[in-house]
Amino acid sequence: MKKNWKALAAIAAVLIIVAIAVVLINLRPTDQATQSGTDNGMVAGKLGFPVSKINIGEGGTKTAGDSKTPIGYSGTCDSAAQAAANYTPILRDVNSMTWEKQKATLNSLAITGPWIKDATLLGDYSADAAAKGTVPSFEGGWVDQTNVQAGGLFRMVSCEPKKAAVVQVFFGGLGVGKTLPEAFFGTKTMELTWNGDWKISNALPRTEDTELQQRLKDEGPSGGVGGTPTGKIPTFDDALMARYFKDLSKEGWVEYANATR
Repeated sequence: MKKNWKALAAIAAVLIIVAIAVVLINLRPTDQATQSGTDNGMVAGKLGFPVSKINIGEGGTKTAGDSKTPIGYSGTCDSAAQAAANYTPILRDVNSMTWEKQKATLNSLAITGPWIKDATLLGDYSADAAAKGTVPSFEGGWVDQTNVQAGGLFRMVSCEPKKAAVVQVFFGGLGVGKTLPEAFFGTKTMELTWNGDWKISNALPRTEDTELQQRLKDEGPSGGVGGTPTGKIPTFDDALMARYFKDLSKEGWVEYANATR
């Protein structure tokens, strides 16, 4: 009798293991995303990319020293995607009149490292040259002005809630031209580390460190719009999407809910 009970117990244990294996095998990517804290329940947008429920400009509970950049995130992967969008202008904008304040804000959002020098090198030169009038500027000192909603895409390269994340953000922008500012689109890649809030611990481009670059499928789409400048960023449509993503992977890219389309 005891042998029968032992046999039955062994069979039950095997059935339980098989049942668990079946559940894990059939666990969908969206379920796994939910467990890691990323957005789920997404549907395809106009350009075929999934559309998240995450809005650019949201996610923070307070603002940084520049009185506009949201900070104070929850630590989820969704909030990392929000932080990446909200931090992109701090890493990418250049205005000769506000550059020093922008750098101070960046330092308050940063984990100290050699990447900061690389992230501010071009801005230092451009802001100084614009202030001296040796390079042109537009609308009150702008050399480069970012509009994240115009690009409106992000790719979560990796993420562990309240630990670390690598996020790529596709944005639109305006840069100095001979007459009107010229439109362009670009990708900003940043590594975020949790330190009571999402902090920037690395960002491309880096001049001496390719470690972050090697973790990416690619550096993302970028380039000028071309044609006659209009002083405005065009709506990112199918034609532009096909052009900018030519020979690049669209895998993993997701639209922010309030992307301009």
